Amino acid sequence: MCHCGAVDVLSREEGSARCLHCGRIHPVSPRGVIDFAQKKTEQSSYFDGIYAAGHLHKIDELYETSIRTYENSIETSEAYLKLCGYDFTHPLEGLSILDVACGSGWVTAGLLQHKLIRNCNFHAFDISSHGPESLARFAETVQSTNRLEMSVQDAEAMAFGEAYFDIIIGSSVLHHFNEVEPFLRKCKRILKPGGVATFGEPFAVGYGLGAAVIMLAQKQLGTTYQAVEDLYNDIAYRIKSPRELLTNLVDKHLFFQSSFLTLAQRTGFKDVQFVPLAPRDFYRDHFIDELLSERAISDTALAGLAKEMYKTMFALFDTESFGHSAAAFIQLVMHT
Repeated sequence: MCHCGAVDVLSREEGSARCLHCGRIHPVSPRGVIDFAQKKTEQSSYFDGIYAAGHLHKIDELYETSIRTYENSIETSEAYLKLCGYDFTHPLEGLSILDVACGSGWVTAGLLQHKLIRNCNFHAFDISSHGPESLARFAETVQSTNRLEMSVQDAEAMAFGEAYFDIIIGSSVLHHFNEVEPFLRKCKRILKPGGVATFGEPFAVGYGLGAAVIMLAQKQLGTTYQAVEDLYNDIAYRIKSPRELLTNLVDKHLFFQSSFLTLAQRTGFKDVQFVPLAPRDFYRDHFIDELLSERAISDTALAGLAKEMYKTMFALFDTESFGHSAAAFIQLVMHT
């Protein structure tokens, strides 16, 4: 869909796609990535740097290694479709799948390679041109009956016609958007009846609990790590600040399940599921270590005391519904 609102009227020409309705020209790269954005933002520049450095995901930059590759992304990508209700007991054919704010496109890359996904239509887009271009280079090496379109565009103004996609997948994307509700309304509009959207997102209670016990342990031990204070203050700022103060942040939001449920229902989704991707023993035994490791802190005394405090708190919520109180990263599954 062109910015003028006309659908399915782009004429492909050498190096461009022209809207036959308004005449607007959208540049097309040699690998077929259509540029609907045509301007840089703080977000696009930030992610340009990650992908240009050869990382496929922000977490890879944190650990200074390419943890995720296109070739090893099949299993993770398959898990997204299983969450959406597809069981892979037989081939999946004829689906239309949107990888929204795709980053480097590793989710789409995994699905393109899957032997049981055939004759499906994929569209992957990101605000950074580096991501889709990297995916395009990899896709050229894949033998597949699936079809792939790629574009550069802003997810908050994404350009698709109504009732087009069966599935929308977003990997850690909603917390980057200024306005989540209008985006979810667009998702509802472009999904077919019976379609499903799934997003993996950070949630405030889980991260807040982890940050709080590390901060308390630091105060009790008398140590001073700026990274600990930054973690605590960042979470508090994103939870408490008015929305207009969050616009310049890359990571803008932390969600609460109760308010997100209300938001999703208000935007037209009938059924919303919250699925913790990590089991309870990960949070009980390893979550504090991960938070400290991500901030390059290797203080055994701090880790030991923080884990002791955290386990005491966690024991209060160690039930089948622990994800509603302790999980920091949760997969949302939303049905139309």
